[in-house]
Amino acid sequence: MIICCESYLPDSGNPYLCGDSFEPSDLIQLMDEAGVDYALTIPAPEAPLPGWEPTDNAFLKKVTDQHPRILGCCHVDLGLEDQAVEEFRKTVTDWGFKGLKLSTSPSETVDKLAIAAAELRIPATIHTNGSEAIYPRISELARNNPDLVIVMEHMGYRYHVDLALELTRKHPNIYLGSTVVASAEPIVVLDAIRKVGAERVLFGSNAPWAIPRYGVAGIRRLGLGKEEEALILGENFQRIYGLEN
Repeated sequence: MIICCESYLPDSGNPYLCGDSFEPSDLIQLMDEAGVDYALTIPAPEAPLPGWEPTDNAFLKKVTDQHPRILGCCHVDLGLEDQAVEEFRKTVTDWGFKGLKLSTSPSETVDKLAIAAAELRIPATIHTNGSEAIYPRISELARNNPDLVIVMEHMGYRYHVDLALELTRKHPNIYLGSTVVASAEPIVVLDAIRKVGAERVLFGSNAPWAIPRYGVAGIRRLGLGKEEEALILGENFQRIYGLEN
């Protein structure tokens, strides 16, 4: 079983991979090429940078209904405040979404979303980038919500892997998503496995801005044992997201 912990369905895709548009069928094709069984998928807008305003989650609901291998990950507009929290709850309780894309903004809405996700037993995925300032906030969210599973996308790559590893060792509810890193510099993933254990690392592709089959190949090139490889490629996801075989 191979499960991707981070992919996207934007209205316009990566032109290097799929031209000017990116449809659910394109994501399924990328999954098939990599042997990926399921992909946790986040709705993204036509122009994801700057601002990264989320699209309507209802779009993703239609996609998950038509393509059961695509798993919904809610992304809400923080400006909606309490309505954003209710929208998240609806995506889980009514639509069966499996994850939450959570911001590190120092806002009350983010805190309420984290509490709701912990109550619903829904993991939150958090983007990590070149800003060192986000890591104390991630630590705060993990500390204040011990029942909330947090998956750090990109595991601090490329500039703050050390901070990501430090938080993972400090907080048992934090996991590392190997998105992009597995395909670009798999040795970084191997180092993380040695330091925090294979049970704390998840495979992710970041499609369509990265190619899933390269990410899978990156994990397999690490020379892990079958048990460790299976944990990273799918079993860890199944456990923390409550996905049945």
